[in-house]
Amino acid sequence: MRRSLFAFAGLITLSALLAACGPSPAAFPSPIGPAVNVGAVVSLTGSQADGGQMAKEGYLFCQDWVNGKGGVTLRGVGHRLNIDIADDQSRPSIAAATTEQLISQMHDTLLLGPSNDATTAKAAPVAEQHEVPMISSGASSDAIFNNGYHYLFSVLAPRSRQLEGVIDMALAQNPRPQSVAIINASDSISAAVASATAGYAQAQGLNVIYGGNYPSGVNDLSGVLGAAAGAGADLLIEAGHLSESVRTIQQAKQMNLQPKLFGFSDGPGTASFAAALHKAANYAVGTTQWVPATRNRISYFLDSFHYSLAYAAQFGHLPDEHAAAATAACLTLEVAIEAANSTIPRWVRDALAITDLNTFFGEVKFDDRGANSVKPVYVEQVQSGRTVLVWPPNVASARPRYPDPGWAKR
Repeated sequence: MRRSLFAFAGLITLSALLAACGPSPAAFPSPIGPAVNVGAVVSLTGSQADGGQMAKEGYLFCQDWVNGKGGVTLRGVGHRLNIDIADDQSRPSIAAATTEQLISQMHDTLLLGPSNDATTAKAAPVAEQHEVPMISSGASSDAIFNNGYHYLFSVLAPRSRQLEGVIDMALAQNPRPQSVAIINASDSISAAVASATAGYAQAQGLNVIYGGNYPSGVNDLSGVLGAAAGAGADLLIEAGHLSESVRTIQQAKQMNLQPKLFGFSDGPGTASFAAALHKAANYAVGTTQWVPATRNRISYFLDSFHYSLAYAAQFGHLPDEHAAAATAACLTLEVAIEAANSTIPRWVRDALAITDLNTFFGEVKFDDRGANSVKPVYVEQVQSGRTVLVWPPNVASARPRYPDPGWAKR
């Protein structure tokens, strides 16, 4: 969901936003070398279009920023960055065909995207076959990374680590929790997240005293919630979807189920979560790959604050995690091209493999699977009706509120 400009920028005027965008492009020489053409596979229509449209804007912002600073520098010469954006219609089969078209017909030998897991799963083998580097802004599934690809990279933290921040945050609180119950939707991704979270919790010394699942999209969660309540866990963590997170809070309140913390893989960071639950949403935590308030250490590009302001000036609304991931993927590719001092695919691939870049989106450093092995997944909490970033401490804008004081005090 697009975040309101005024929720972040307050009374800052558009002229002030423009002034915050950094040096004028006129301060840099115009690119004079042949364009560096990069293909991008993005879901602009279909079921994943919301995230895909934001990813498109993230790529375009990066393209304009790179060209505004003089382009991609190769052997001392600036080259205009040109991103060919193609719609995969949110259909994996179309993503494969679109990737083939970009490589074979458009002759794009460097690729960005796709913007989600399902389309990446079909596009990646095509890029691999042609030995074309592909940096995804939407792939986080460990199942994709475990295929042994050499040319696929993603700026996102792997999904298996999605709830690690919730565990870390809880263990840093006083009183320290001793036990956790983990429930999940029955789809394969949610089940994999729950399993990885259980393993991580145990490794950190938490006692996993209950694990249960429910059919994805089910309306009644009372059975699994009742079993979790009977276990008496300090933490209740759910790997599922937004609608299920809302129902979990609603039914937990009806059942007077009260752990010290409710944690979700999806929900608390969205406006619809708080709108549906009102005061009951308070104290719940959820995860995100990025928010505008993130205060990451940077070695290149803008920080999160100035990126968000500049993006809002260009598009009229703030970036979300899809847009930010796309911008980060594009920047990472630019840095790799310049490190390789070439657009030769193999050379750029090798430069990507050793990339270690501190960006507004977080650190980008790939493991031998192409996953971003060092980037944290951030934790947000609903506090007094507002969602704020609470973990990790070095990037947070507020402190966690813990333990949950109970339904009556929300």
